[in-house]
Amino acid sequence: MLKKRFSFENLFNLCMFDIEITNMRQILLFTLFISLKCSIAQTDSIIKQFDNRKNKLNHNGMIVLSSWAGANIIGSGVGYALTNSYEEKEFYLMNGAWGIINLGIALPGLLSKAKPTPTLYDLQKNQTKIEKLFLANAILDVAYISGGFYLKEYGNNQTDIKKQERFNGFGNSVIIQGAGLMVFDMAMTILNNRNRKKHLDPFLKKASVSFSGNFVKLGYRFN
Repeated sequence: MLKKRFSFENLFNLCMFDIEITNMRQILLFTLFISLKCSIAQTDSIIKQFDNRKNKLNHNGMIVLSSWAGANIIGSGVGYALTNSYEEKEFYLMNGAWGIINLGIALPGLLSKAKPTPTLYDLQKNQTKIEKLFLANAILDVAYISGGFYLKEYGNNQTDIKKQERFNGFGNSVIIQGAGLMVFDMAMTILNNRNRKKHLDPFLKKASVSFSGNFVKLGYRFN
């Protein structure tokens, strides 16, 4: 009788222990599921918020560039009509040409709607690409300025007065346009860099991405 009771009690305890383990597993799985959902939701929120800031910043930049282009086109048209100087007419012609080119660059960025970035990896990749693009343009602007001085020097060495005035007008225009674009590109590089450091880098320092076979694991440290 005692053996049966002992066996029954052991069996009962084992069953209870098994139930506790099962419950613990369920609780653990539920906790992991909730944590994963929170991590994914937070990541999606960070991506969306930064994407909106980035798109707004660069959209405003295109507004500035198109305004600069429009001012050059209108101002050059008025200046060309009012001046009698051949050198100034050549200056305004070149300025107007630069304005048309800049407007052609800015308008697609203004009119097109930016697509949402799907993943954190794509977000970081696009941000790096934007910063490098503006920085490369700023370096190219230095070449424009140098080219403007070269045109002026070339014009000064011409014996024909018309050629001197033409290349001086072209040179002055290229110098001004190059300097204006350099200020714009450097400002956009700095603003995009600051935006990344303030709103994206702190999150990336806490996030971790690892690859295992066909799976990608995303982790986030909350403290």
